[in-house]
Amino acid sequence: MKNKTERFPGRASFLRYELKGSTGFFIASMLLSAFVTLADLINPRIISCVIDYVLSELPLPESGIESELIRLFGGPAYIRERLYIPALLVIFAALIGAAARYAQSITNTAGAERLVKRMRNTLFSHVDRLSVKWYGENSTGDILQRCTSDVETVKQFVSSKLTSFIRIIMLIALSMFFMSGIDLTLALIAAAFIPVIVGYSMYFHTRIGNIFMKADVQEGVVSSIVQENLTGIRVVRAFGKEAYECDRFISENSDYTNMWIRMMRLMSFFWSAGDLISGLQVMIVVIMGAVYCVNGVITPGNYVAFISYNAMLIWPVRELGRTIADLSRAGVSMDRIRAILNARKEDLSDEPASFGDVQEPLIEFSDVSYTYNGSTYALRNIDLHINKGEKIGIIGGTGSGKSTLADLMTRMCGGQGLTGNITYRGKDITEYPLAAYRRQFSSVLQEPFLFSGTISDNIGIAAEDLSPERIRSAAEKAALLPAIEKFTDGFDTFVGERGVTLSGGQKQRCAIAAALARDCEVLILDDAFSALDAQTEAQVRKNIFAELDGRTAVIISHRISTIAGCDRIYVLDGGRICAHGTHQSLISQEGIYRDIYELQK
Repeated sequence: MKNKTERFPGRASFLRYELKGSTGFFIASMLLSAFVTLADLINPRIISCVIDYVLSELPLPESGIESELIRLFGGPAYIRERLYIPALLVIFAALIGAAARYAQSITNTAGAERLVKRMRNTLFSHVDRLSVKWYGENSTGDILQRCTSDVETVKQFVSSKLTSFIRIIMLIALSMFFMSGIDLTLALIAAAFIPVIVGYSMYFHTRIGNIFMKADVQEGVVSSIVQENLTGIRVVRAFGKEAYECDRFISENSDYTNMWIRMMRLMSFFWSAGDLISGLQVMIVVIMGAVYCVNGVITPGNYVAFISYNAMLIWPVRELGRTIADLSRAGVSMDRIRAILNARKEDLSDEPASFGDVQEPLIEFSDVSYTYNGSTYALRNIDLHINKGEKIGIIGGTGSGKSTLADLMTRMCGGQGLTGNITYRGKDITEYPLAAYRRQFSSVLQEPFLFSGTISDNIGIAAEDLSPERIRSAAEKAALLPAIEKFTDGFDTFVGERGVTLSGGQKQRCAIAAALARDCEVLILDDAFSALDAQTEAQVRKNIFAELDGRTAVIISHRISTIAGCDRIYVLDGGRICAHGTHQSLISQEGIYRDIYELQK
């Protein structure tokens, strides 16, 4: 099947993809930010003109925008008598800037929230379709940390740094333009510190990024410990490992805290040194400007305007340095998110599938071998066939490959570790659309998992739009109905996270009910009766066999009694089939099956 995973070879392509749907808001935010910049740059010129041409009575230049505006408002003498006019202009410019800032904040927030919404939706829909093997290679805590903390880091960078970038550039460019118009030499002195501050920030870029990467990974370790303890709290209690788990968490949390302290020390030095450089620049500009003003090189009004523009210049230069430094954190987070999004997902698109007429055998393994790690084989040289309507039993010791066989049958694992051929209805199983193929199977896993909902929800998860009657019938066949009727809320009983309010046997029967409620061709029971007593197991097994009605069943178990009534039984040992046949034929010959039978009699 064609892999439809979106590829993100670089950070730029990742951002372009995630910004879809919020680009317009960010563009509007940038334009409004530019408008705010222009509004901020007007006031120093107004103050400068008032000081020089209204209060100091310097001769008004014959040309220029300032001269034309002063004449438009009645001339210097007229304005001198009505100083409220420039005051109103300052207030008007400030109000325009405030309105633009408000609109910029609104558009920026709307874009940021849409960005984080899209990223979370993209991540969840992608993670939900990744292979079982991928989950075995990545911890849940680390995945959660990437989907929450890293997403928030990217959002903060895009919303607070990337969108203000245009304002920073405009402030630097226009401030230097106006300062150069006042005095070029003084402007060059002020500009000489810009490459120093930016270069200094870039020096810390790499160092901060390396520490943040380690801290981000360590946060995932801490999250994993918390997640494991919350989900496995009964195991911790049962073995009295509270103190051990606390010590383990404290140790990892201390490492995480020390990493952040180290980074904060570096950041503190970074900002302190930056403040020193910036303060030095301001001091030199103020002193040199005062000397120029006293010597008549610049006017008092231009001196005030120059100092104002220099103050405006320092902030964007510092902010540019901060943006460069924060880019390292955002880059690390983007790389961690891209690692998830670039993982190959299973194609679960709802493509129609033509399975054709049943060709015997229904399922066939031909010389199948499988390894998870590329070296140790879980299965080796497996040859078996399953005909339509048969009840097939699979038995073997722990680690013999029983569950792996079921996973291969339902395409839960495979890929490079698989050799040989597995066919369904005469065709290789990989030729069918994955979602349509899996709908032909209904499985009860070795470790049943219940979602945090009601009993009805957990049975109804097997298929869409199951009627209450169908859910009740499935519960009855799984021998769960008597237990449900004892609950106050019946089928609406809340089972808690992972079914914590139910016993092991009740959880297992709930999973069996869900499997029976689904209309499928093959039913797989992977050690599905391990938590049931002998009497309940016999009743459930009898109901299941009666329910099959021509459907195929694969029953995996370590109990002889569970599979004794199967049409054919395969015995696994060390990943190989060491014997197969009926119950009677297998107990009549020496081997593992008869040994197990003798032990369980």
